Amino acid sequence: MTSQSGKKGFGTRELAMIGLMAALVFVGSKIEIRFPTILGVSRFHLGNGLCLLGGYLLGALPGGLAAGFGSFLFDVVFWGGSPAGWIVTFVTKFLMGYVGGLCFSLELFKRLGLIPELILCGICGEIAYIIGYLLKEFVTYRFIMGSPMSAVSVMLIEKFLSSAVNAVIAVVVSIVLYTVMKPVLAKSGLLYDRG
Repeated sequence: MTSQSGKKGFGTRELAMIGLMAALVFVGSKIEIRFPTILGVSRFHLGNGLCLLGGYLLGALPGGLAAGFGSFLFDVVFWGGSPAGWIVTFVTKFLMGYVGGLCFSLELFKRLGLIPELILCGICGEIAYIIGYLLKEFVTYRFIMGSPMSAVSVMLIEKFLSSAVNAVIAVVVSIVLYTVMKPVLAKSGLLYDRG
């Protein structure tokens, strides 16, 4: 990647923006609504919307890194678990921010108009995340825990439905925040140049 100064890698400004966005993802992941399900407790939170927003505001790679690091740190601080789980969280949330940001930079999507573009880019980012998340859950429950396939199937359906609702919330949150922040960032010269 080329920084704003024209050098390879990230410059100070890019690193600061990645850190700021990672902090927002971390905090947004704590703003949640928990609800009971047949498999325990599930939650809706603002973190995924901020993962997408990072991709839109910073570009694919920096946005993916901000999404991954912010979510990784959230899991370390609030969820516990294992380092392997934290790494999977980093990868799946990175994919969300990266794919959303990558789509947002493509000429094909730019022709649609801002709101349809944000909707489709958000959907693409969320699909990438959901596939990674469900794959991790499948491997964990079927092969590591040895659960029967019938139980794994029920769990995957519930997790998919919960993730799909969370995805809708994330897309809406990312659209609202982007449309509010875009003029301010453009005026200050901090808006990512999509090319």
